[in-house]
Amino acid sequence: MNRQPRQNGLCLSEVMISLAISSMLLTAIAAAFSSSTAVIENNDRFFRATQSGRVALNQIVTDVRRSDAIVDRDTTITTAATPFVVKGITANLLPIYRPTEARVPGEMVRYYRYDATNKRLLLSFVNTAGVSSPEYALAEDVQASPFAWDMGTDANNATCVARVAVSLDVKVGTNIVRLSGSAAPRRSLSYQ
Repeated sequence: MNRQPRQNGLCLSEVMISLAISSMLLTAIAAAFSSSTAVIENNDRFFRATQSGRVALNQIVTDVRRSDAIVDRDTTITTAATPFVVKGITANLLPIYRPTEARVPGEMVRYYRYDATNKRLLLSFVNTAGVSSPEYALAEDVQASPFAWDMGTDANNATCVARVAVSLDVKVGTNIVRLSGSAAPRRSLSYQ
């Protein structure tokens, strides 16, 4: 009688144990992958928010430094027989008169506004007819009112905004960074 050699294989219990070990390893790998993906996305969002805050801060400080004036109180202006009100500076609003040669055609006033509801820093323009442009988002995830100012006198001893400080607290998740800067409108400074 010829017997065929017995083929060794896995029994059912060995297969079940190997499947259980494999599934635990795959679950652990998936959890690690998901966690690292979330961290990468959070870091990317924080980097983008911080970078947009830096760019916005640089633009605001440059505009303040180069401005003709910072409006310190609500002022009625009449251009082309059309009166309109230019709002004054507040902790959430920075109105800037730029020099005529630096303005976009038709621009009268440039507003930087903090939107506390959506935690954004916005830019808009008012043209010579008093019509506001749409607001453009400059920075996201800004946590508090960014503007502070000091009053002083210009070369003609008229009261004016002498210095503007900007402080942007950018927060994404648990990450937070404070960006700050200040500038004085050069045209209103008196040099001795």
